[in-house]
Amino acid sequence: MENMTNSNLDKTIIEIDNEGVNYLTETTKWAKFLSIVGFVFIGIMFIFIFVIAISAGFLPTTRFNYVSVLPLTIICIIYFFPVLYLFQFSRYSKLAISNKDSGLVSKALKFLKMHYKFMGILLIVVIIIYLIVGTGLLLSGRFFKMI
Repeated sequence: MENMTNSNLDKTIIEIDNEGVNYLTETTKWAKFLSIVGFVFIGIMFIFIFVIAISAGFLPTTRFNYVSVLPLTIICIIYFFPVLYLFQFSRYSKLAISNKDSGLVSKALKFLKMHYKFMGILLIVVIIIYLIVGTGLLLSGRFFKMI
């Protein structure tokens, strides 16, 4: 019986006032807008990749290698996940506000956390790649030839 009381007390309740709900509503609209624009750009990039691959395949004089579109494809796939997380945040936030459901707010915030975590890890990876490439250029002496 005592354990049940302690588990109930461990549950934290946070209330959001009208101003907080207004901020969340506006954030939800911007998140939805940014995610839809992100999906559109991903679609445009995939169409661009497809057109390049098809058109280069019909030109016998070009020495096109299909591996040359691989970096763009990888970028599209990587970019898809943070855009999806942002869209899910906006979707669950809108549902949470309309239903006044704190469980849906938690789910929405989970997707927002996943979005920022993904972007943070991606930033760290890109910085490491830049450092490796920069160090390689410095060590090879090509850096000074470019200047």
